[in-house]
Amino acid sequence: MRRWGGVWLPLAAAAVVIGVVLVVFGLDRGGPPGVPGGGSGGSSPNPPAAGAMPRSAPVRIRIPAIGVDAPVLSLGLKPDGTVQEPSLSQPGLTSWYNGGAAPGERGPAAFYGHVDTRASGPAVFYDLGRLRPGAQVRVLRRDGRTAVFRIASVEQVPKSRFPTERVYGPTADPTIRLMTCGGEFDPVKRSYKDNIIAYGVLVGSTG
Repeated sequence: MRRWGGVWLPLAAAAVVIGVVLVVFGLDRGGPPGVPGGGSGGSSPNPPAAGAMPRSAPVRIRIPAIGVDAPVLSLGLKPDGTVQEPSLSQPGLTSWYNGGAAPGERGPAAFYGHVDTRASGPAVFYDLGRLRPGAQVRVLRRDGRTAVFRIASVEQVPKSRFPTERVYGPTADPTIRLMTCGGEFDPVKRSYKDNIIAYGVLVGSTG
């Protein structure tokens, strides 16, 4: 089990500090691909952001550049205050934190996915570290509209230095955050030592 560290997530008109937990088991195949150099995956100038959309829950996320086309679970908090995540028995699913912004709303919409499991091998966000600035992320919403984001940057960071405010802090525009595990696998803790985080901004919508 690994901990994402304290994060600021908006709940109604307030913000609370919670820990985001996503359980991931490693493989004997050498681990998932990371961001080149183990650090920033680069960045591109942010395009003009599209106007905010009304709130609607996501139902599917597509990231063509890394072959992701996955259902989205709408999940909240566990009794201990940590964010719920997809079961390891469903490694092809992603989750969205429903206490924060919805995709297309102003603020960061946070998505999580497993990187791999011992039983299934690579999971839905196995190739997140390969994502590059400029890549498109399309999120189909329950209202039938699709929020279209462009990735601005990708980074790999130690869990001990998780960039809480950069990930979960308020943003003036509709933004997206995609997160999974990465880096070296710790066989004692059964956890990867780093997080891979992709940052994007809304550039349009369809439907």
